[in-house]
Amino acid sequence: MKTLLTTIIFLGFYLTSTAQIDFENPPWQTGCDSLETQSEMNICSYEKFKIADSILNSYYDKLIENVDSQYTAELKEYPDTTNNVEKDYLRKLKEQKQSIIKSREDFKTFLKSTIDIIEYQYWGGTMMPMAVNIYALDLTVNQIKILINLMDEIIEKN
Repeated sequence: MKTLLTTIIFLGFYLTSTAQIDFENPPWQTGCDSLETQSEMNICSYEKFKIADSILNSYYDKLIENVDSQYTAELKEYPDTTNNVEKDYLRKLKEQKQSIIKSREDFKTFLKSTIDIIEYQYWGGTMMPMAVNIYALDLTVNQIKILINLMDEIIEKN
């Protein structure tokens, strides 16, 4: 558990400087794959998932912060919100933020339902936690890749 906390703190610093991940050597590859007991492998797989999950959430936060800063900057530059074009743009920024929040919630729902399927498949077995964590990690990594593309589109555009 101490290793997980240290890794998450390190990732916090890592993520503030870059949105890119080396997918050949990702931060969730902790090197604990050589463990021998099922209990150790279950814990290891969970730590990997939690690292990827923290990265994913930081990317969602970064997207939300970016839209919020665009909104604030727009209000400062054009304080007259009676202008229809400006009002529409501000409304679109609010809607974009809500879409990002909804995307996060929808992903959590999708992840949970997929995990439920895997839990039923492995129910009662000692490998169930590891199987669940592996699927959760795979889905989370795919979502990270999607968010990296969104960040490139949204943040680079501004």
